[in-house]
Amino acid sequence: MIPPEPRTPRRGLLRMSAAVALTLLVTLLVPLAATRPTPAAAATTSVAATATATDVGAPSWWVGDCDATRWNKLAASMGWTGVGSHRLGASYLGVPVCGPRPWVDGSPNVPWARAGWGEAEWQCVEVAQRFMAQVYGTQAYGANGSDVVRNYRTSYGGNLVTVANGTVGKAPVPGDIVSFTTPLNIYGHVVVITSSTVDGNGNGSVTMLSQNDTATGWRTLPVVAWRMQGFGSLTPYGWLHDPAGRGNPLGDGTFVRVTGTSATYRIVGGAPIRVSTWAAYGGYQPVTFIEAAQFARLRPFPADGTYLSDSATGQVYRTAGGAPLLVSAADAPNMPGAGSAPVWTVDTWAIANNDHLRPYPADRTQLCRVDNGACFLVAGGAPMYEPPAEIPLVPGWNPKASTIVSAAEFSAYVHLRPTPADGTFLCDVSNSACYSTAGGAALTLPAADAPRIPGWSSSAVIRITHWEFAYHAHLPRYPRDGTVLCPLDDTLCYVVAGRAPLPIAPTTAAAVPALRTAGAPRVSSADLRRPVHLTARPINGTVLQAAQNQATYVVTGGAAAPVAAPTAASATTPPVVVDQSAIDNAGLGGAWAHLASTPAVVRLSTPDTDGTTKASVTLTWTRPVSSSAVTSYTLRMRTATPTRPFGAWVIPARWAKYTLTHLTTALPPGTTACFSIRATNRAGQVGPWSPTRCTARVVDDRAATVLSKGWRLMPSSSLYLRTGMATTKHAAYWRMYGVTTDRVGILATTCPTCGYVNVYVGRKKIGSISLTGPVLAYQQLRTLPRFRLTSGTLTVVVGSVAGKPVQLDGVLVSKA
Repeated sequence: MIPPEPRTPRRGLLRMSAAVALTLLVTLLVPLAATRPTPAAAATTSVAATATATDVGAPSWWVGDCDATRWNKLAASMGWTGVGSHRLGASYLGVPVCGPRPWVDGSPNVPWARAGWGEAEWQCVEVAQRFMAQVYGTQAYGANGSDVVRNYRTSYGGNLVTVANGTVGKAPVPGDIVSFTTPLNIYGHVVVITSSTVDGNGNGSVTMLSQNDTATGWRTLPVVAWRMQGFGSLTPYGWLHDPAGRGNPLGDGTFVRVTGTSATYRIVGGAPIRVSTWAAYGGYQPVTFIEAAQFARLRPFPADGTYLSDSATGQVYRTAGGAPLLVSAADAPNMPGAGSAPVWTVDTWAIANNDHLRPYPADRTQLCRVDNGACFLVAGGAPMYEPPAEIPLVPGWNPKASTIVSAAEFSAYVHLRPTPADGTFLCDVSNSACYSTAGGAALTLPAADAPRIPGWSSSAVIRITHWEFAYHAHLPRYPRDGTVLCPLDDTLCYVVAGRAPLPIAPTTAAAVPALRTAGAPRVSSADLRRPVHLTARPINGTVLQAAQNQATYVVTGGAAAPVAAPTAASATTPPVVVDQSAIDNAGLGGAWAHLASTPAVVRLSTPDTDGTTKASVTLTWTRPVSSSAVTSYTLRMRTATPTRPFGAWVIPARWAKYTLTHLTTALPPGTTACFSIRATNRAGQVGPWSPTRCTARVVDDRAATVLSKGWRLMPSSSLYLRTGMATTKHAAYWRMYGVTTDRVGILATTCPTCGYVNVYVGRKKIGSISLTGPVLAYQQLRTLPRFRLTSGTLTVVVGSVAGKPVQLDGVLVSKA
């Protein structure tokens, strides 16, 4: 029999500590409203959470509560006539403090019925050994209250460690067993810590189960500078601690910190949510220090159905699959526990950074909307609707495991995805067809290809009903525009544009972020071979923008037509960035067959149609932007003179398959030359001939058929072909027979005193040309407006009065 313990002084008795009294507040559950809690409410929740609902139940060796049936009988046999065995009130994790108290009330030491080392019931050692047996799985061992800590050996089980009182950074925490010594006797005392409110400086208090002590079994003692204080003559020297935290379940709302670290967390739904600022909780709150091993045993994410609110915005969420899902004000009154379930304030930083919160619910999380009862299975972060009649077909579906959620997330999509993440594996329970997702869509995944897709395993597959495959609420039929895919057995990757896959050259993938293939989902090539969830070519109205040059195209009939800017009528989608090579190689077949080619249209920019005095003419054009890049050009020419009609079109040998964008050719005097061009693309298509562009070289003044009297030949290097004709005679004329033309001009010298000429074709006056100019200038070409093609004698007549100089250098005679 264990000797009696020293009597506890009456002045140390407490009815109940303030902290424990506040445990009653845990039932005062916060209404579901998107309002920010007051600082007082935050503080109250944190203290109340030191109590826990965990209950280990009665020991197997008891007969009746507090072993009353057995204890009462044995105590009576020992002559006890006082009250029977009963609870004093204090209890932790379902382990109660029992009485009557042997030292205070004089009750006998009744040995417990547990096999092994015996303990006297309702002595202080008994509650410590009972707690350790039920919570840590230890076997009892010989020890007075003063010896429970120092007599412990790891061979007794429990994997407990000893902590010396006063160790900096370590205060007693719930579940610790503390031994006290006294100079008055060898028995001492032992208690079980139930709550701890000690700050970062080691100051605060601890509350404990203290059997054979106070009338209620509760006692609270201060902690000063990391040293737990004693009471009466009793001084604590150390405690047994469980690094795994089995005796300290940490109720929701508790603020915790791992010993030796600076980060603080709030327990919410059993998970530690980071505290970045105490301002979120109305100021500093008491913190419980725990070991790393206990922290590791906490839930990684809050339990399903936990309510929390953003400290900055007051937005309320309900967790499901580890993710906080929005709760709308409209749905709040109808949510489970409305008006009674606690809503835990958490730091806005933790929500924004997903600290111990998932951004989206875990795969296979079951959700049911509170507004309409529709149920969903989460796949790749997206809700897959499961019709009530087909839910029994979903493997593992458990109605009791569904979390009721607000409809808010189904429109806001903050912590739900509208479509599954790339690389999600789905199988249709109705036909066993399987798919991998890309751009939100389910692409066919034949059984032979499945093991070759990264991440594939039978356990990764999420099996859903056929509904989403048929109606596409959260599983669109085609991938989103801009999705990059990398099919098996293909050297190229593709970007989806207007439902069709357009190839990406490796060099482009490395240089253009929007077309980067690193990390793109690998998919089966089945949908490229036989398109079901892709199309062979983009739909009409798809807008493409080439990554290399920002050229814009609108797809019509599968071909990309270049446009300056798409109109609302022609474009049905925002521009999709694509590789220019997909457009340049359109129509080539194979990977490039997803765009049709169209013949390129090219136009000449020069020659100048006003005529020239130069001995050669340069043709220029711009490489056209086309669906299928231009590989070569063909140019043709036909010529005429003032007195001869145009000949047939001629294609000089070097003008066929021409690859430059300019060409220079000789132009004899008096020749009108017309040119046209067409382009050939990579697909082998030949475009149409361009509109004709013509120019004419001036006829020399000496080419006249008839000259009137009064003209003088004027040789000079300043003149066209080094010659000219001059006169001051009114009505002097220059004439050429048999001309056919639609435009006439005069090459002449201009000066301030120069005269003018009239131009006729046949008897029709075409117009007058003034040769007056501000300064003396040679080889000035002045033309009349174009007129209907006319044949006849071309006559240039001096119209100015006698004495006015007219110096003729040549005549422009052209025809289109």
